[in-house]
Amino acid sequence: MVEPTGWLFLAGAMISAVLTWPLRRRLLRDRLLDLPGARRSHAEPTPRGGGLAIVAALVLIWVAWPGALAGWWQPMTVVVFMAVVGWLEDRHELLARWRFLSQFAVAVFLLYSVGGLHTVSVFGVPIGATWLWSGLGVVAVIWLINLYNFMDGSDGMAAGQGLWAGAVSAVLFELGGHSDLSAFALAAAAAWGGFLLWNRPPARIFMGDVGSLSLGAMVASCAVLGATTGAISIWVSFMISSLFVVDTTATLASRVRRGEQWYTAHRQHAYQRLLDLGWSHARVFGLYQLINVLLVLPIIAAVVRWPHLDTVLAAGLAVILAVGWRVVQSAATSE
Repeated sequence: MVEPTGWLFLAGAMISAVLTWPLRRRLLRDRLLDLPGARRSHAEPTPRGGGLAIVAALVLIWVAWPGALAGWWQPMTVVVFMAVVGWLEDRHELLARWRFLSQFAVAVFLLYSVGGLHTVSVFGVPIGATWLWSGLGVVAVIWLINLYNFMDGSDGMAAGQGLWAGAVSAVLFELGGHSDLSAFALAAAAAWGGFLLWNRPPARIFMGDVGSLSLGAMVASCAVLGATTGAISIWVSFMISSLFVVDTTATLASRVRRGEQWYTAHRQHAYQRLLDLGWSHARVFGLYQLINVLLVLPIIAAVVRWPHLDTVLAAGLAVILAVGWRVVQSAATSE
């Protein structure tokens, strides 16, 4: 017999996958396409905006699943709002200041709705500083939303990370005794997982900003709610997104150090370097998922067993991934 959570996942994945089919046809008809270019990683015009099906599936589950309407209101408000902003960006290319203001508003709302972040454990020592942690929380939410958008540039990359982040968060919320949040994270994993059937290499549709911005909002919501409920420490939330966080942060820091315009489009992320080295989208996708499963997951499991080691293990993981980033960058520049 399939458990209720199993039905939740199957329903979310199926709805997302089914809705993507007619949406793809509509996007093709409306010519809402990502065209190949020097800063792009695809060779054929591909419809974008598929994230609309992901968010629609998540909203349908939110309305239909028992208890979800009241239990998921915080993360769903954030996800839907950023999906609207993303859809407007896909259609009309919003000015950068409006994008930032929308993200800032979402971050402030999310932190305010949970009463702020009061205490963070560092090397096993709880440190109380509400204004500091809440302010850093706003910055972290904005950064997560943006970095998931930056990393949506290779077939299946962001959708696969959505499946991974949602599934791991669901397990951790369940272990922490928060079944309602676990159901939300699982539904999110299902929605992005269903879309992955269309977005896996070779991608037949891209999620666009409507999908990547809402994905970042989902991950940020799980991080904030995990920290405030005590189910997921900020260090474990970092681990869940560590591949994206390290790649994006290291790339940004490198561009700033070289005096480049860091806010302009580029092809300097590690996954883009691998593509430039001749790797296929499928190979890059497989590498990132293997790192999540073979490296990140065991470290998260270790933190579940020994919570007081979360800061040390997070720092060690960051160093390992940063070294990997540097190796890829060096290989690409030596070509």
